[in-house]
Amino acid sequence: MEENRVEEGLERFAKAELSRDDNREVVRRLLGGSPRPSTQTQRNRSGLEGRDESARYDEAFRRTERRLAEAHERIQRERQLAGGQWGSLEGHPPTRRLVMVRNDERLHHWGLFDLLLEKSREAADRDTAESVSLAELALAVAERLDPEIYGEERVSDFKTAALGALGDARRLAGDFAGARLAFSQARINLEMGTGDLIEEAGLLGGLVKLLCDLGEYGKAAQTLQRASSLYRRMGDSHLSGVTVPRQEKKDAKGKDERTDERKGAFGIG
Repeated sequence: MEENRVEEGLERFAKAELSRDDNREVVRRLLGGSPRPSTQTQRNRSGLEGRDESARYDEAFRRTERRLAEAHERIQRERQLAGGQWGSLEGHPPTRRLVMVRNDERLHHWGLFDLLLEKSREAADRDTAESVSLAELALAVAERLDPEIYGEERVSDFKTAALGALGDARRLAGDFAGARLAFSQARINLEMGTGDLIEEAGLLGGLVKLLCDLGEYGKAAQTLQRASSLYRRMGDSHLSGVTVPRQEKKDAKGKDERTDERKGAFGIG
């Protein structure tokens, strides 16, 4: 029955298991109030049957509200828990921290993953080795998150973010082969995720930096074009005006020529 399909959709929405288009449909229903049948459907039903069905929709909506509230409370608890857990991890050498994270189930939650990811990005400009270590920790947590709690597709999104951060940290540390591998793995997980445009655009932005460092300016320009298009779709001007460096080519006499993949110079900070 239709109400059962709607209830199932709301439950999957609460667990982040829906596709991007299905998420939009659920959000549209939520913004419009309780997810009720269409006007035409309501006209086709009358009396007690219609009121009973309306009550079932309302109950499905209330259950979803409760689940969303519970998810919000869990996020807050995990954030608070992560601070203390990081305090226990911070003083250990990187290899010991990684063993602790892999083996202690108490550390396998989104709050610690998010904290480690943030700290990895913060450390990127001042300590590339620490940034790599923290990104590896974030990835270890993401790989152990319970899909029954967070949803399989959302867990893939978390892995994508961790691998993207690891790729960028390795790039800054000069490990270009390791960075390329991390970005390739991130792309695989992206395909298994929710289709989050922000995740994809961020991943492509990091890949552009790597391609420029490798001198692969043609690929960098194509990737930048894709990333910029995604940001524009989201109404974000993050990459507006960003370009890649000019590429040197040899002319017929063997002299260097410069061709511009896109005019200007690459300027992502």
